[in-house]
Amino acid sequence: MTALSVALVNLKPGTGKTTSAVWLAHVFVEAGHTVLLVDADPSGSALEWSDLAAMNPGLPPQAAFPFRIVALPSRNLHRRLPEIALEDHEGIARSAMRYVDEILIPCAPSPIEINRTTPVRDEISEVEELRDRPGRSAVLLNRCVARANSTASARAALEDLGYGVLRTVVPRLEVYAQSFGLPIPGAGRDVWRRVAQDLLDRPVSLGTVPS
Repeated sequence: MTALSVALVNLKPGTGKTTSAVWLAHVFVEAGHTVLLVDADPSGSALEWSDLAAMNPGLPPQAAFPFRIVALPSRNLHRRLPEIALEDHEGIARSAMRYVDEILIPCAPSPIEINRTTPVRDEISEVEELRDRPGRSAVLLNRCVARANSTASARAALEDLGYGVLRTVVPRLEVYAQSFGLPIPGAGRDVWRRVAQDLLDRPVSLGTVPS
């Protein structure tokens, strides 16, 4: 069975890594895929989210986050991940980038956010020679204002810097900004379904897991 592993990486906090990972995990499960979400953030944001969502009285606990989630904030994540199925943020990010098929960089469409992706790009370049197989990377434009010129300008600027940019952009909506700690609602999933499809359509070098 084909497997796709994706790391949401940005060394700057508050870029939407946890939000993107959780929403993507839900839409992949909805599409019939088996999902393992690895929370490599030392603060355990995704794990905390799942614990809070499980306390929602409107759903059975297992229905709030219908996939396996584990905490693994380790510099040796690239070695330990295959054993289970994915302190020092840079070391953890570097380890994740050694393992995954796709490195996804969440980024808002502003000059300062684009400039702050440079450390990630440098890390990707350094890690590439350590990888066992080729990987891919792309930027996920998020927190985009509807019909604003900033989104197209950011895409052009990122592509000029040599980044791939996913076709789908994530708008700045309250349903995403206020979703932490809650079960993921039906409203707002369409955007993440398109992001998931963008990832599946990309010609990455995929690993395999036993059928």
